[in-house]
Amino acid sequence: MTAISPMPPYALTAPPAPETPVLRGAWVTDHVLVGAGYGGLLAAIALAERGARVMVIDAQELGFGGSGRNHGQCIPVYRYLDPERLPPEGFELLLNSGAGVFDTIRRFDIACEAVQNGTLTAAHTPRTLETTRATHARYARWGKAGGYLDRDGVADWAGTRDYLGGWIHRDGGHLNPLAYVRGLARAAQSLGVKVHTGTPMTGLRRDNGRWIVSIPLGEISAQAVGLTTDIYATAAIPATLRRTVFPLTAYGLASRPLTPEERRQVLPGGTNFGETRHDPMFFRIDTAGRIIGGGLVELRRGRNAEVTAARLTRRLAARWPVLQGLTWDHLWTGRISMAMDQMPSIQRLDDGLWGLTGWSGRGVPTSAALGQALARTMIDPADGARLWPATTPPRIFARHALGLMIQTFRGPLNQLRDRTG
Repeated sequence: MTAISPMPPYALTAPPAPETPVLRGAWVTDHVLVGAGYGGLLAAIALAERGARVMVIDAQELGFGGSGRNHGQCIPVYRYLDPERLPPEGFELLLNSGAGVFDTIRRFDIACEAVQNGTLTAAHTPRTLETTRATHARYARWGKAGGYLDRDGVADWAGTRDYLGGWIHRDGGHLNPLAYVRGLARAAQSLGVKVHTGTPMTGLRRDNGRWIVSIPLGEISAQAVGLTTDIYATAAIPATLRRTVFPLTAYGLASRPLTPEERRQVLPGGTNFGETRHDPMFFRIDTAGRIIGGGLVELRRGRNAEVTAARLTRRLAARWPVLQGLTWDHLWTGRISMAMDQMPSIQRLDDGLWGLTGWSGRGVPTSAALGQALARTMIDPADGARLWPATTPPRIFARHALGLMIQTFRGPLNQLRDRTG
């Protein structure tokens, strides 16, 4: 087996990052976002478009965390998308979050290999046929899906007849996640936002009604601060925010580029693909023809490259025989923040101090909604509450142990559930 790169393939085709120099000196601004991922940069863009002075700092380079390590899928399907649970404006914002991702990409002309052909969910049993019909009915009622697909319809999009039916969320799609975050930083800079990497927050204090963000080579005085580091938070981020989510480690796997014949037979419709097994297989095909998928790191899967690659090749080839013997070029890992209810939260930590965390594996589309909500909250909390009311999720005790237990046993247990029906 040839050597597999421990890094994702995204940097191979992403445009260079904009200049984001280390920040030095004393600065005064209206708003500071700590964390230059999707949430922080989209909030910064929304704030700047409302005329605010904004700065964004990050301890690492753009895309170091989840924004440069995720699988690049925009899947705007949520368990908590419920008009009874969310304010009307917030419901509409989240409902249209998938479209919001691609609208932002078009508006700022972000070169990130964006493809908006939808997200296909394929049902493999009569039971999951019914559950996917129910989910489809809700999204169709909200104008986000066409008709439910039968076996032939799924085969037309996916290239396999192994599934009984399914549906497509028309706002879904995929992109190069590293190119996207670099493009968001460039878009923010075009609006006057100052973006600085290699600049960690080392301290935070209140002084005469303003927040003072300490950095290694200076400080920033701001009227409001948004903490958007999520699961990559350092010890300088208040523990009250960090303890409301638990960490999971995920892996990504990217194949060699498919041949033209393989590409013709596998996902000819160009959608994202996901199935309904308890141990699901999900993947997309990027513009270079690579299959990109992944899952949670287990005892061997996600750690051992040979085992991980062989298992996914076997699963793919069972449905697409043309992929027999497929080889893989990249295997990498990253961290996911999980909220207990899988719903991201905006948290009020103090007057003018806000936290945003808990993407729960849906950071690409949810950031399109929550970035706007955080911006409006930082300007006017009452206005922000019309989109996404601030909450205080309960503290999760032994959160690292919880995450380790889930990612170690979830996969094997789900595989057993699939085998036993």
